[in-house]
Amino acid sequence: MILRISLTNQLRVMSFHFMGTIFMLIALFILKFNIDVLIIFGIWFMVLTLPVIYLHIEYYIANRKLEIVIKDDELSVISGNGNTQKFKFTELSKVILYKSASLDKGGIQFTPIESYHYARIITKSEKQILVTCLMFPKLEEFICGLKGVQKIRKKRLFCTLSWK
Repeated sequence: MILRISLTNQLRVMSFHFMGTIFMLIALFILKFNIDVLIIFGIWFMVLTLPVIYLHIEYYIANRKLEIVIKDDELSVISGNGNTQKFKFTELSKVILYKSASLDKGGIQFTPIESYHYARIITKSEKQILVTCLMFPKLEEFICGLKGVQKIRKKRLFCTLSWK
């Protein structure tokens, strides 16, 4: 399994926001772009969009030149300058998944920021590896592949990399 940022992954993560924008535009068209409704929708759109832009840029910067390869019982981290670090699963202390509860099976997503989630892999030497949804949209599948590693789930609405 190879994880890296791709346009497809980015579009998949932003799809909920795109659908909401389309529904807002349709509602505005039906309401004939009434100025009062336009102002309310404009404010609501900004409230939903600004956090999404922040998280997307933050995740992109964290993973932009990173590639993670999983083979058998080994995790390789390849940086943009070609440096490769290899870790056996036995060298990994734990994996912490930061994810909104609405993304659980049967959950209902209400805001576009809930699409953003990430995993923090911590090695026994205290090195941290960040894997965001821009690299692999379904991080729980990725985490399940790390056999023998302690898995911790932290539920967050706003999953910024700054808050541990």
